[in-house]
Amino acid sequence: MANFFVVDQTKLVRGAGRILIAPSSQAKPTQLSDVIDLATYAAKTGWTDAGATTQGITININNTESSFDVDQVNGAIGTAPDIWSCNVTTQLAEVTVDNLIIAWDGAAKTVDSTPTIPETETGFAGATAYTERRMAIMFKDFANNIWGFFFHRAVRSPVQSSFQFQKTGNEMTIPIDLNILADATESDPVKQFFRLRVQNG
Repeated sequence: MANFFVVDQTKLVRGAGRILIAPSSQAKPTQLSDVIDLATYAAKTGWTDAGATTQGITININNTESSFDVDQVNGAIGTAPDIWSCNVTTQLAEVTVDNLIIAWDGAAKTVDSTPTIPETETGFAGATAYTERRMAIMFKDFANNIWGFFFHRAVRSPVQSSFQFQKTGNEMTIPIDLNILADATESDPVKQFFRLRVQNG
């Protein structure tokens, strides 16, 4: 008997993602191999792994819209998008100075080698501008095809991010919420937040 429902199980996906960060001076990636080595999966020069995450990695896209109406019709006769927004949220499970700098827009890291054990220093609060970074989220599906979301301009979102010291419970994590800004240098306005590249294996 023919199946009424059409389901392609090869298109069902689930799995963890991988976040990589680069300075805004890094060339925008145009291929997956610009971010990672496709043979070893090592990050390419200029890109740094943010490490393990908990509670997943979420990409949010939203927009506002305007409605068009006329006196002669009792309802909207059309709609059009106004402002688009995009942000990425996750919990970084690897507690490092570098990850705190990303989450809280910290000062540039320095290392003091004069103590017996060298000490790393950064600082927080008082920044008059956000630090822009490039960001990539990489994902491997059940068919072993790699997906790459290439975000052109990522900055800290103006939301509270808490770091909790506690005796019991789950491990410490660093919550991050990165706002994705539109890149006006992209020729296609629909690709100004990010580009998606997927292997067709």
